[in-house]
Amino acid sequence: MKLTRLFQIIAVISMVLASCNPYEIEIPDYDYGNKEPGKEDNTTPGTGNEDGDDYPVKYPDTTTPKVKTLLTTDFFRETKIKDGITLYSAERKKCDVTNAYQTVFVLEVDLNNQDYKINFLKTQNDTISAIGKRNKAIAAINACYEADATYVRTNGYNWPEYTISLASDHLRFWKHEAAIVGDGKRKVGIVHGAKGTRNVTEGGIQAKKMYPELTEKNIFSSSPMLIDDYDPVGSRFVPDYLTNMSDSELKKSWDGEDYRVHQGVRHPRVAVALTDDNDILFVVVDGRFSGKAEGMDANELTKFLTKHFNPRWAINMDGGGSSTMYIDGYGDPKNNVLNYPCDNKKWDHYGQRARPTVFLVEYDE
Repeated sequence: MKLTRLFQIIAVISMVLASCNPYEIEIPDYDYGNKEPGKEDNTTPGTGNEDGDDYPVKYPDTTTPKVKTLLTTDFFRETKIKDGITLYSAERKKCDVTNAYQTVFVLEVDLNNQDYKINFLKTQNDTISAIGKRNKAIAAINACYEADATYVRTNGYNWPEYTISLASDHLRFWKHEAAIVGDGKRKVGIVHGAKGTRNVTEGGIQAKKMYPELTEKNIFSSSPMLIDDYDPVGSRFVPDYLTNMSDSELKKSWDGEDYRVHQGVRHPRVAVALTDDNDILFVVVDGRFSGKAEGMDANELTKFLTKHFNPRWAINMDGGGSSTMYIDGYGDPKNNVLNYPCDNKKWDHYGQRARPTVFLVEYDE
């Protein structure tokens, strides 16, 4: 009898501990030439993109009439880079969404323009500018988080070190709830892998199962989803009851890699968005420079994108010190970096962090 009672007590304690998981927070529904030499295409048959409404990736309609992408007139300066490629920039400007000074660069590429393609590149660790120059790219922007938290497929090859090896109870398991996918040309989509789940743990499990089943040749996972079919889900990724806490209070409450801190405080940010009329927007928000570039949290970035561009889909990518935008012939005369990467803690263009995954805007030759 005593042994049975002991087992009962242990079972009750286990149930209580399981219910106290701090990550079970309910949230609303809401250069290898791109393939390592000798590696074969190991994409497995998945849901396909011709099976109807069950397919999770939705793409912009290429026949939708073009409209002006920038909706506001008082924040960004507009620069034509090439036919079909436009840069929107704002440096050290007061932003009414964040009530703080921001420095933001947005590169718009018309995906209906057959002169260009979007290359998902996994390569050796290097600075974004060096990768861009080496590949003779028009532009280069950093992409994914660290390997063990990320799913990466390029040109049909599933990179074995990028298959989300973290356990579901790991602090960084939330970092793959969405993914940007594409054919390596001009067909690009964003999928919310965690859609319909109750918390970040369930969302991560669902997304991890989904990505290997997709048939797209290129997949870069990241988190959080910011805008899903015009729904600003990124404004709800961090629970509402935490939005009134200051950055310092959040940092004292949880580890910096906890999703509530990571996405609830201001940092440099990178995002990719898609408009209904098939434009892709690469967004770099500088941060960690008081009075010049304060950075944004996920809620602020979602609202900022909605106000100025109102994209149909948007995903947050790796940010912080990784945040870098390179455009050939623009920016710093030495490295063509436009923004102010912060790893060197200096307001210049030389604080880049070496990264192995990158978006390249290239000529389609």
